[in-house]
Amino acid sequence: MSEPTIQGDRLRGHLEAMILAILDREPAHGFDVVKKLEARGEGALQMREGTIYPVLYRMEAAGLIKAQWDESEEGRKGPQRKVYTLTRKGQRQLAKGREQWQHFVQVVGGIIGGTA
Repeated sequence: MSEPTIQGDRLRGHLEAMILAILDREPAHGFDVVKKLEARGEGALQMREGTIYPVLYRMEAAGLIKAQWDESEEGRKGPQRKVYTLTRKGQRQLAKGREQWQHFVQVVGGIIGGTA
């Protein structure tokens, strides 16, 4: 029996921290963030660009990430893209998100009877 995919509602509350973790490794444009989330989720995550972009815009407005237009032409097909990078505030938020995640896993795991 294969593992079910994880979509929409089950990610709510964790998506920001997941995006911050992706951008902590290297800058990325929106579609690349989607692909990296799916790859790091080993196929269990199904993400849509329509889900990611509003979160990216909200995070940019909050100062957690910053966006810059990619001026390079190398290897690019289609229109110009914004490349997102983590800010210092975003790094602090990621650290906080990791702590909150560990606490969540500990509490829920203690109730359900499993570990992550």
